[in-house]
Amino acid sequence: MLVLEMTFVLWRSYSNTRKSIFSCRKCNAITSLNEIVSRSFSDEKDNDDQEFINSTIMIENGYNVSELPVVIRKLKNLTELESYEKGTVNNVSDSSSYPLIQDEFNQCMDLRDVFSLINKCTKITPNIALGAIERIYDLEKNPLSLPFDTKNDQNIIFAKGAILDKLLKVVMKTEDTQTILNILKTNSSLIEPYKPKFCDELLLRVTDSKLSIDHLSQFASFLMKNSNEHYTEILDKLWVGFIANEKHINESNIVQIFNILSGLKVSKKMIINLAEQKLSELWPRIDSLSMQDIMGVFIVEKYFSMQSFAVLGNWFYANIHCLDEDTMLDIITKLTRLNYTDDQIEAAVEKYTKLKGPKVTSYILIIGILNYCMQFQLRNEQILDVCCDHYIKKIDSIPHSFLKSFIYPFGHLYYQPPIKNFWNLSEIKLLETYQKISVDDLCSIILSYIYIGKYPLQLVSKVFHPEYVTRINSPHLLQKLYLIDTSLSIECEDYSGPLMPKDQWLQPVVQDVRISNIVSKIKDTIVAIVGENRISTEVLVPNYCSDESFLIDILLHPVGLGSDTFNWKLKITKTENLAILIHLPDHYCSKSDQLIGSQMMKIRHLKVLGFNVVSLKYSVLSQLYMSHKTSDLRKYLEDNIIGKQT
Repeated sequence: MLVLEMTFVLWRSYSNTRKSIFSCRKCNAITSLNEIVSRSFSDEKDNDDQEFINSTIMIENGYNVSELPVVIRKLKNLTELESYEKGTVNNVSDSSSYPLIQDEFNQCMDLRDVFSLINKCTKITPNIALGAIERIYDLEKNPLSLPFDTKNDQNIIFAKGAILDKLLKVVMKTEDTQTILNILKTNSSLIEPYKPKFCDELLLRVTDSKLSIDHLSQFASFLMKNSNEHYTEILDKLWVGFIANEKHINESNIVQIFNILSGLKVSKKMIINLAEQKLSELWPRIDSLSMQDIMGVFIVEKYFSMQSFAVLGNWFYANIHCLDEDTMLDIITKLTRLNYTDDQIEAAVEKYTKLKGPKVTSYILIIGILNYCMQFQLRNEQILDVCCDHYIKKIDSIPHSFLKSFIYPFGHLYYQPPIKNFWNLSEIKLLETYQKISVDDLCSIILSYIYIGKYPLQLVSKVFHPEYVTRINSPHLLQKLYLIDTSLSIECEDYSGPLMPKDQWLQPVVQDVRISNIVSKIKDTIVAIVGENRISTEVLVPNYCSDESFLIDILLHPVGLGSDTFNWKLKITKTENLAILIHLPDHYCSKSDQLIGSQMMKIRHLKVLGFNVVSLKYSVLSQLYMSHKTSDLRKYLEDNIIGKQT
């Protein structure tokens, strides 16, 4: 009979909110006691001395069932049960008077003064008790301020122990939850041993729905900052309080819900579901600081939710007009770190650059926007033009360490800025400051030039100076230098290279596993089109550079003339062969058929070397193959291959 009574108490407070919490997600709300399975643990330590027992509860959420921890208060009689059913809470706080009480106790110069002041009180309220405890701690922490030695005064020690015990009991019995939270926040060594007991008291009040969202958040914050096994278990049981206060979650306190996620374990999914639902409801009223904090939680938690991220996009677009430069930078940086964008976010950034771009004073913000474009390969002309204009106007004042951030995106996105002297002005600036720029950044900048078909030969001569080259021992940097040297030797007639010594130890270039997989799947279809013994796969053009730029995914050649016997020096023979390149989605600019700069450079290289080149889309090949559209796959390959064969 006792178990039934305990289960009923838990059900009363919990079921008040279950009908609404999952209704928007078409989940089955719990409608009867039979849908809850409550399990108590028989191995609880000191079970008879506690006012509650630990248990678990089964929660149905659509097709998912979760087992979550709860506490169940022990009932001594039915009159106590009736008081809980009424649900009346007298939680009137007298915390506003606490500063005055502190001032009174701060005037006490020793422990006897504290005891004397307590005796003068007609009634010891919880805040008076807390003020006295804090003053006792302060006085003992600074013993030199005491007029006499209290450590060895047995009367003082006995009185202090008795008074502390009395004061702590007063605080424990208070209806003012904030007072108990205040005592948890104190650093007093006198109170520290009692804090677990105060936490248990607060946990019982959570079960009775006596804590507000603010109180729950303060309690959770304490548990997270003072994490141990006991506190962690308590933290995971607070979900009941947050669910019970679902209707009190608003635009001001929703951040507090997200802030506790990092401390949760078994109940984290439940709180995430609650937070997502409330975010979807409240986003039009959430201010920028709160949304920034929420995004910060997303980053820390490595959180990904299409539902919540779509809300971010809607909020960002709706509030873009009122964001200052610092806020805009913080949000665009966090979106980049979250690796998320959508049409609303891109439209918001475009709107911002159109309205405020010419007035932007922070070059860091422009870099943040360019990093965003780079991350998602957005070749948005409106955004890039504004960034280019800002760069040219501020070029003389931009620190040398940020030049790569301004220049590289244009080559990577294969975008020619509308300012005709963009590349020349950039080279002049680089020549003035190249000694202060890292070799890695210089190599990336030069590659950006080459991607777009520009050749900064003066800058290249500085980089390939023996003073620079001899200091490089990084394989990554040497790889970049070899690629620059090889690319200019192939493309630029005015280049006096190759300047790098021949690489005698060419490393193998590993083909992307996605490409190798799709090649193995379509190989038979290509053989059916072009005939037997005419295909070689994963062919690296020798004698140039160990880089993906010289890797041919599929090489079509005359019968019997495979890559091992191919005469790579004979240009006439090369024109009879077809280099088939398979381009992955990340080889394209977002929402575009425009290849990124490195892929455009690769195609140019192969054409200069005498190959006919065909580009195939991985996404199309994969879709046709997976949908078993054999005839459509063959037609796609025929349309692209047959017309290119000579």
